[in-house]
Amino acid sequence: MNRGFAVVLAVAVLGCRPSVVAPKPVVRPKIVVLLVIDQLPTWAFERDKALFRGGFARLLRDGAYATGELPHANTFTASGHASIGTGAPPSVHGIVGNQWYRRADGVTRPAEHDPDARTFSVLERGALIDDFGSSHALRVDGIADVMRRETPKAHSVTVALKARAATLVAGRSPELAIWFEALAGGMTTSKAYAFAPPDWLFDLAREKPATRFVGQTWTPLDAELLARHTKIPDDGPGEGDVHGLGTKFPHPVVDLDAIPVTPYGDEVVLDGALAAIDAMHLGEDDIPDLLAISLNAHDYVGHTWGPDSWEVLDLTLRLDARLSVLFDALDRKVGKTGWAIVMTSDHGATPLIERGGTEGARRIPPKELQAAVEHALSTLLVREGPWVASVTSNQLYFSPKLALLGAEDRRGAVLMATGVVSRAQGIEAVFRAEDVDGGCAKRPALERAVCFANVPGESGDLFIVPRRGWVITDYETGTQHDGPNDDNRHVPIIVMAPGVAPQSSSGSQLQVAPTVAALLGISAPPAATEKPLFVRPARSPARP
Repeated sequence: MNRGFAVVLAVAVLGCRPSVVAPKPVVRPKIVVLLVIDQLPTWAFERDKALFRGGFARLLRDGAYATGELPHANTFTASGHASIGTGAPPSVHGIVGNQWYRRADGVTRPAEHDPDARTFSVLERGALIDDFGSSHALRVDGIADVMRRETPKAHSVTVALKARAATLVAGRSPELAIWFEALAGGMTTSKAYAFAPPDWLFDLAREKPATRFVGQTWTPLDAELLARHTKIPDDGPGEGDVHGLGTKFPHPVVDLDAIPVTPYGDEVVLDGALAAIDAMHLGEDDIPDLLAISLNAHDYVGHTWGPDSWEVLDLTLRLDARLSVLFDALDRKVGKTGWAIVMTSDHGATPLIERGGTEGARRIPPKELQAAVEHALSTLLVREGPWVASVTSNQLYFSPKLALLGAEDRRGAVLMATGVVSRAQGIEAVFRAEDVDGGCAKRPALERAVCFANVPGESGDLFIVPRRGWVITDYETGTQHDGPNDDNRHVPIIVMAPGVAPQSSSGSQLQVAPTVAALLGISAPPAATEKPLFVRPARSPARP
């Protein structure tokens, strides 16, 4: 069995026997917070937990902890957020990756792309920017959609740094989804969610402008602690430099584009979340409201300097303190027993290849794989292509020209391409989409994960799995989280809610949506198949 699929239960991660308390009846808080920390692998969270003194410490002390596993092989932000919000794998919810090749358009587009959902500026009323964001590609309903049907007077709002996180984390139609856009001037939304941005977003942009962080310098809270805990130098081989931030501390913030790659990105999102609580009157009646928050700075920072870097640890410790501010605000608004939270992550991360311990590992450029297949097919078919349209999100898409071949030539070309990629250095396995279409649950572990990742009509013709420690990426430095191994597929899940006792277990990312639904007192999303974690499901649809 692929060693990346060794079963890691909570007993191994926590160093103690799993302790599972019988699920409690649903206690209906006034606010349920769904908190997603982008790129937070279990291995990193466990490594750092002894350092926590703030919000993370409270969650670990008072919450129920599960080691969660992603069931699917496409371990990307968009796919993970969609699974969190719907309780379904990509094969059902339809989100292939952060971006994928759209056969109908002949181009690669982001997951959140929707030509009818232009994004608003919050610098000038009525102005729009050339960016887009909605859940248009999502095929099934999520938590917010069930809320609209069963508790129509409840509020649901999503707040994130990334558009793909805000638009997918709660389903198709939250009441409002907001995210950060530098061109828009701050936290904004799109025409998919409003005819115009609400006044409070303009107030937020004026009173707490993101520009206040431009000119700031990110310095470590405690450089000695970072060196001692990580056991690596600040400026190690393989670390990157984006937006003029440099490869080591201090990191100067020279423009708005740099903000997401610093702790200031978390500040912007949490400012937006606190503003939403007040402006949307969350928790002000007995019908539970949903506040979904996605903190994506972890992902940007991890990609750039590595998930085991000084930067990620400093960011985590700052976030630990900042979450206490959010939790204290909720305590004041609705009382300590008036709110609940489910914290998790969309995916894990692969350590930098320079310090990951995998001999010979390297970053495999997608264009290298594409060129190898192109050359092989042109030689086999004795004619020029193009035979490959795109290699994106670990998936290879053949060009329409291949479909024009006769059946025998087409079969031979597909077999040739599969063999070429399989023999490439650093590739663990290659799966043809036609071989992983349906019947996922009964398949072997790796094949099952790829099957759950396969989206009929949208996924590539080949799914490429890198070896553990290797990454398929255009990045010349930094890292990725594209391989379906334990580093990338294991994430923490913590449920802190009234009546839920501290305990430990193992679970699935697909249990997050049913858990949030149970705390809200509503039915699980229709495509969800797993049971809630630590709480009982609602017996019948809640009524306002």
